[in-house]
Parts: sequence; C-alpha cells; structure tokens
Amino acid sequence: MTQERREVVAVGLTGGIGAGKSTALGLFGELGARTLSADRIVHDLYRQRGLSAEIAARFGAHVLDESGRVDRARLAGEVRGRVDRLRWLESLTHPRVAKRIRRQIKTAPSGTVLVVEVPLLFEADLAGLFDMVITIEAGEEARRRRSVHAFDLGQFAEFESLQASSRRRVEGSDLAFCNDGTVDELRRFVCEAYERARGLLGEDR
Repeated sequence: MTQERREVVAVGLTGGIGAGKSTALGLFGELGARTLSADRIVHDLYRQRGLSAEIAARFGAHVLDESGRVDRARLAGEVRGRVDRLRWLESLTHPRVAKRIRRQIKTAPSGTVLVVEVPLLFEADLAGLFDMVITIEAGEEARRRRSVHAFDLGQFAEFESLQASSRRRVEGSDLAFCNDGTVDELRRFVCEAYERARGLLGEDR
C-alpha cells in the first residue's frame, strides 16, 4: 500500500491570554513559516455583510458601524457577561474559521509549514485540523502584565474563565513552552519547534 506523504505541515498554535502566542507566531514567520491568525480571520468575517446582517438581527443594528460592518467593540459590549450570547456567536464564527483554515492548508504550496494561531483551539474542537499542536503558557503574573494594555483585570478574569485550562492545553498539545523568561528563550523554543515541524515534511504519515 502506498502511504500518503505530508506536503504541507499544519501547526496549531494556542495558549493562555498574554502568554505570548502572537510573539511566537511572528517568530515562526521570521523562520520562514507561513502564518495565519484566527483572530484575523474573525476580523475579516465581520467585514462580510451577510454575516454582519445575521449578527445585527440577533443583537441589534447598533453593533454595526457606519459601513454596515460589525463594530467589534460594540459587539463585545453585547456579549460580555452573557455566556449564552457568546456561545451563539461562537457557533456562527467557529465553523467559518475552521473552513478558512482548511482552505489555507489545502492551498498552501508543497513544502510549507503553516502555523495558525488559534486562541480557542481546544474550545472550538479544532485540534484535528493540525499535524502538530503547540501551546505557549506563562504564569498568571506575567500574563496579566502583558495583557494590561488590552484588558482590565475584570475582563482578564472573565476571558480566562471561558478558556480551556492550562493543564488541558498542555495535555492536548505535542509541544508546550512556559514563556516566563526572555524573548530569546522563546525564540530558541520556536526554532526547535519549527525544525520539528519541517522534519515532518515528506515523511510518511
């Protein structure tokens, strides 16, 4: 029997809030990986009028900007503290995000390592899309410090409560890194992870 060989290696990159996922994604890009962000996919989806109309029908036209596209800040105000609303929104966006990721994997050139940052990788049940899953973790103090520019303490606690635990991410990942040190230490880990991913290219599944 002829075994299929990997022409593209898809890497799912996840981790806690403020752990350094985006920094790691940038480092993968510097090494030559093709990179993609689930958050960017969602941002693009919110610019689609069809999806915007569905969201406005649920939450009201005030969540749209002057161009008729979703205003993320206004939408965040509607779902904050309302898990039922958040879950409805996720049921709308997660399948679309998965579809975009599958398309990127399918259309990537042969010999590509594609690294996709997906903060809610396990929550959205997307681990099966990837050949390798990596999580970037960090202590609570470090994560709060890195996130202070984006969230207040209340928002940080709320968002964290909705995510998978660090233990679940680590147990579900092929590689895990505790990013409590320097950027150079993170860079060394990313280099090692990238070489491991490249090692899967052309190998039998």
